[in-house]
Amino acid sequence: MSFLNSALLPGLVLLVGLPLLIHLLNLQFPRLFEFSSVKHIRETIAQRSRIFRWRHLLLLLLRTIFLILLLLAFLKPLLPRFGSAADQQSGRAVLIVIDHSLSMEHKGGGVSSRQRAEAEADKVLGTLGADDTVNIITAGQAAKSSFFELSRNHAEARQFIAALKPGLGRADFTQANTLAARLLAPGKGRPEIYYLSDFQRRNWANVDFTALPPNARMFFVDVAPPRNDNRAILGASINQSQVLAGDTVTLEVEIGNFRDQPLQESLKVVLDARTSFEKEIAVAPWSTAKITLPVPPGGPGLHQCEISLAPDDLPLDDRFFLTIPVMEKEGILIVSDAPDPKRDATLFLQTALNPYDNFAGSLLPEHVTASGVTSAKLAGVKKIFFTRAGRLNEAAAKLIAEFIFHGGGVMWFLDGEHDAANLATLEKAMGAPLPLKLGARRVAKNVGTSAQQIIKGDFKSRYLRLFRGANRQNLALLEFYDLYDAGSTGAGHVLLTYADDTPAMASLNHGLGTMLLMNFSVSEFSSNLARQRIFPAWMQELVKNITSEEPLPSSSLLGEAVSDDVWKNEVEKTPLRKPSGEPQEVKAEALGERVGISFVPDELGFYTMRGGKLLHAYAVNPPPDESDLRPIDRALLPEQLGEKGQQGFFVEGRDDFADLILGKPIFHWFIFGALALLVVELAFQFYLQRAATKQP
Repeated sequence: MSFLNSALLPGLVLLVGLPLLIHLLNLQFPRLFEFSSVKHIRETIAQRSRIFRWRHLLLLLLRTIFLILLLLAFLKPLLPRFGSAADQQSGRAVLIVIDHSLSMEHKGGGVSSRQRAEAEADKVLGTLGADDTVNIITAGQAAKSSFFELSRNHAEARQFIAALKPGLGRADFTQANTLAARLLAPGKGRPEIYYLSDFQRRNWANVDFTALPPNARMFFVDVAPPRNDNRAILGASINQSQVLAGDTVTLEVEIGNFRDQPLQESLKVVLDARTSFEKEIAVAPWSTAKITLPVPPGGPGLHQCEISLAPDDLPLDDRFFLTIPVMEKEGILIVSDAPDPKRDATLFLQTALNPYDNFAGSLLPEHVTASGVTSAKLAGVKKIFFTRAGRLNEAAAKLIAEFIFHGGGVMWFLDGEHDAANLATLEKAMGAPLPLKLGARRVAKNVGTSAQQIIKGDFKSRYLRLFRGANRQNLALLEFYDLYDAGSTGAGHVLLTYADDTPAMASLNHGLGTMLLMNFSVSEFSSNLARQRIFPAWMQELVKNITSEEPLPSSSLLGEAVSDDVWKNEVEKTPLRKPSGEPQEVKAEALGERVGISFVPDELGFYTMRGGKLLHAYAVNPPPDESDLRPIDRALLPEQLGEKGQQGFFVEGRDDFADLILGKPIFHWFIFGALALLVVELAFQFYLQRAATKQP
């Protein structure tokens, strides 16, 4: 215990002797002579009651204690609390760290956690004296301070807090502590750090406090609402890397339900702010679920897709944005020297790639012979299928090797008489080994007893996505009659293997391109592959996934850099605009006729470049880990501070902010004690009077 008015002690301590002085003066009072009968009665009572003999001393004691209690009350006694020190003479150095993450925008009772933090910060500022210094730190994706150093400009600190905009990203409190350590350099007063946050566990689980001074006192102010239920769209993507005109893509949406109640409502998808789709969804309490929805993105060009749920108390994570680029129809070259290209393997491949009348699909297959492989033919395509191919000369092999090296994709069915020689020629042109070494060709004599089946595979490969999970059973339906004796060279990667350990499918990356070798045929006389339902879907999946071009991400997270390269005249004529319509500053780097641009988004939605049409769009979303609002265990934070001797306390309310400066005032307890002694004295006097008047 300490005293705020300790300077009054020398003057007031003399009052403690006042009851003793009165007692001594009473001894000098004139003696009264009473009637003998009355005197006899009183002496008799005094002899019978010991308390009468001690009454003067007891009254002296009660009155002395009464004055002592009053004296202590005037000295304003303080009980140390939250590490307070009443004798501290230097000014306070106060840092207020405000959580500026997305979770702070959750509204409970119509008020967001950020608004509660602003109100609590104002209470802290209200406890500052004229000599106390302060600074405000916002802990967001990056830590920012209101002043470069600690300042006595309390009014400007209030204005900084009032001007805070909603937080949209994560909160990095470790970075905020590093900034706080710089501001609280030695000799800058008694350090106090106030953390105003909802203490969401994703932000607070691994905060590092070691950079802070050992004498720093830390106060944690919880501004979260009593209930912080939430549900959100955590992510969305399409199921293929390349979308062609006429395709219907599958939209995969991840929904999080962080509540005690199940989620049952409608998920809405809007394309280009015109076409909309809806699907009823159900998600169990405290779980996530992936929802699939088929969506036709439309014609060639860049399309904007917005996915939404009905708004809740945290509406910023109830929407998700992504872009879907759609390409024109793509030409596919089929190299085959089959005697009748309108039948068997060539026909099956053409039909699988484009099963529509008049080639209405997105893939346009074209048939050429091995002798027709020229630079002109290869210039117009990015993907080639080989089936029952004739003999390739060295010039054609060199063209194919360069085609792969510069980003082309080759899918080669090893079902021709010349495939062993063709691969040897191609291997020489590439200057690198192929993944398979071919031996003799095996042709089944008896289909019923000589069929081969695939026994194992690398189903994590993007080329085998259709066979993952329960769809693995489709492989058991496939039978292959004709194949090559082959062995793995160690180059590339074997994807499928027959029961006798013969490789059935292998991949190889060469330069920017990819080559797939399939040790089977789509011919109806060599396998039953073409008769299976999965055949056309698998062929189209191979076309879409063998591309070497890395598409831009369909969406980005707020606070992370977004990069792209565009034409120079687009940058000059069409500025990049934020979702709010304001221009976005970009960093540009000349790349010939192209310009590399990058920027860090600070708004949610679509950043766009528009000329006569939409040229470029970049979707920006909040981080998904901000949607689970469950708080960290409050006992963990103070426990983390023992290593360097810092003190940490959870505080709340204006009274706590006042108590943590000097201590908790307890003068009223001394006044209550003094009043209690008065009551005791009155009762004692009353008892004495009754005893004195009682007849023996």
